[in-house]
Amino acid sequence: MSRVLAVWLALVSGAVAAPSDEIEALLAYVGKLEGASLIRNGDAHPAAAVAHLRRKWTAQKEQIQSAEDFIRLCATGSSVSGLASTIRFADGHEEEAAVVLQRQLKAIRGAPAARSGAAVEGSPQPAPSGRIADRNTGSKMTARI
Repeated sequence: MSRVLAVWLALVSGAVAAPSDEIEALLAYVGKLEGASLIRNGDAHPAAAVAHLRRKWTAQKEQIQSAEDFIRLCATGSSVSGLASTIRFADGHEEEAAVVLQRQLKAIRGAPAARSGAAVEGSPQPAPSGRIADRNTGSKMTARI
């Protein structure tokens, strides 16, 4: 009985967000990274990051019980090529998309403002649009998430 009460109190207080709420907050965060470049399978995919992640989530919904499952199954990389998905920021540095989303998930769980999908101080900031090189071919393209 006391365990049920503790879970109920945590839910009422907002201390525990439902996995789907956390995943939606992660998708909102990715959607707000205007100007950042998402690279999947070695290619930049302009304006497709959120839709792509949402499709992967829908296809694997039965296997995804947590935001960590979402990151592992949908944002780590390609199940076909095995290449990691990365995000290139304005200053030119790249980070694996899963690392960025894990950091943002930690922020979402720790900061009430982040639960709405808002970026948290210290999180990667949106990068301006820019030319990027495909890591496999070296060809240049412009991409925006």
